[in-house]
Amino acid sequence: MPNSLSHSRRDLFRFLPAASAVGSWALLQKALTAAPGAPSAANEDYWKVVKNQFPLEDGLLYLNAANVCPASRAVMDRHLEYLRDFHANPSFQNRDKYEPLAERVRAKIAAMLRVTPDEIALTRNTSEASNTIVKGLDLKAGDEILITDHNHPSNNDSWKVRASRDGLVVKSLPVAVLAKSSQQLLDAFASAITPRTRVIAVTHVTSTTGIQYPAREIAALARQKGIWMHLDGAQTWGALDVNLHEIGCDSYAGSMHKWAMGPLEAGILFVKSEKMDRVWPSIVTAGWSGKLVGARKLEVYGQRDNPRLVAVEAAIDFLNMIGMNHVEARMRALTTYAKQQLREMPAVNLKTNLEPELSGGVIKFDLPKLAPRAAYDTLWKRHRVAIAVTDTGDAKGLRFSPHVYNTMEEMQRAVAAVRELQA
Repeated sequence: MPNSLSHSRRDLFRFLPAASAVGSWALLQKALTAAPGAPSAANEDYWKVVKNQFPLEDGLLYLNAANVCPASRAVMDRHLEYLRDFHANPSFQNRDKYEPLAERVRAKIAAMLRVTPDEIALTRNTSEASNTIVKGLDLKAGDEILITDHNHPSNNDSWKVRASRDGLVVKSLPVAVLAKSSQQLLDAFASAITPRTRVIAVTHVTSTTGIQYPAREIAALARQKGIWMHLDGAQTWGALDVNLHEIGCDSYAGSMHKWAMGPLEAGILFVKSEKMDRVWPSIVTAGWSGKLVGARKLEVYGQRDNPRLVAVEAAIDFLNMIGMNHVEARMRALTTYAKQQLREMPAVNLKTNLEPELSGGVIKFDLPKLAPRAAYDTLWKRHRVAIAVTDTGDAKGLRFSPHVYNTMEEMQRAVAAVRELQA
């Protein structure tokens, strides 16, 4: 067990008061600027500097970005600074600053995704964003929705619940493990479309086996047929350099607490501007108006945690400091190494494709001679490897999902720990 009372100098900022937020952000900027060399995927010295910005416990091998990521100290400090400010002075006058701040955050997110600010709603997570589409589209009995067996429940069960209420027909496509090609994935949708198909709702990268769907091609297919295409980006926003303008989907949902390394309960919903009038708001309360511009009509939930906006902006700034192209390249370097090593182990059944066009940051693998839960528990007890597990089904196995706060040495340790399980 790590000694929680033993801290290196880099851990000092974890315990400083919120007044140090500006200082810690300046230190982050200085650290990344002064990091040795460019942020190339193989520059371990640079990524060690990045890792040092996170408050992860010494000895913890955290490989679960697909579930939740730690936020950097700079992000947490800025959040706490504004949280204290909010509660020290919750007057309307002091809170006036949050409206322009929200617009600034909206603009930064839009720029990252290559869309316009009016197309971005600030939600509380991917699930809420996806459910806004599920509930907000005008559909009638007999209309068909295409999903996949490996969609997240917020983009799967939500459609089934609405179908049972409104008489919709949900068709769920089986998922090949491993996928043979992007064309195979596209053909499955093309074959399932009928004249009654109204929505295709698909996960960009699945959290189950890590398949990356050909989003641009599926969106183009949907557009040709006049079908709404919704993309669940929980496993791609903050992991891949996502270009929604290029993809061409009608809507896209994402969370801050996963690969974007931001605060909990913060997310986004993108809706294409020319399709905005087709989505009804799920919640209407004080502050809502038919005159709200664009996606803003979809984010009126009542009182929000306004200081959280500052943490969202800080997380976006952090990603932009590194560059999303560098973030994706580093994530892919880590996952590629792990997949190649796991594939070479005779006792491991790798369930994630190696091809970059078919995979992202999620790695799923099974050890047929060892129950997944037993392997999961052993990795934690012996090595403090924090991952995810699926006990049954075609996605059965262990899941690694590393991110930029992981080093290549950590990936080597994780692979060695798996090899030890087979001894």
